[in-house]
Amino acid sequence: MHSNWIDEEFPGVDYRITSEQDNYYNCIAWAAGYNDDWWSHDEDYRWIGERGPGIQNLVSLFNALGYAECNSDLPEAGYVKVALYAKEGNWTHAARQLENGRWTSKLGIYEDIEHAAPQDLCGGLYGQVHSVMRRQREG
Repeated sequence: MHSNWIDEEFPGVDYRITSEQDNYYNCIAWAAGYNDDWWSHDEDYRWIGERGPGIQNLVSLFNALGYAECNSDLPEAGYVKVALYAKEGNWTHAARQLENGRWTSKLGIYEDIEHAAPQDLCGGLYGQVHSVMRRQREG
């Protein structure tokens, strides 16, 4: 299943929709493994660490969750990875790698999608991948 707005925003990307629109959680929560709250540096939302729109604030949040920066977005046995996106120095998006090596993203208040690589979502909306981080997979 495809969506016209996703096809227009990310032309040529091979993706599949894995959930319907839901404004209860966002990409940061989803990348962190949660679907029960909206995570934002803005007051009144869940956040860990110093609040701010800068990409370093998002890196610090994932550090607090046990992630460390790494050099590759390729799958590694025993690890879960996240890709953090930035535009003009500010964070814009986060995606999480699935056990099958593909990636999952929550697109704002819209759908969750599964896609092949973090670079699939680079461009106008989210900017570029700033960093890839990993932590040991639980369980």
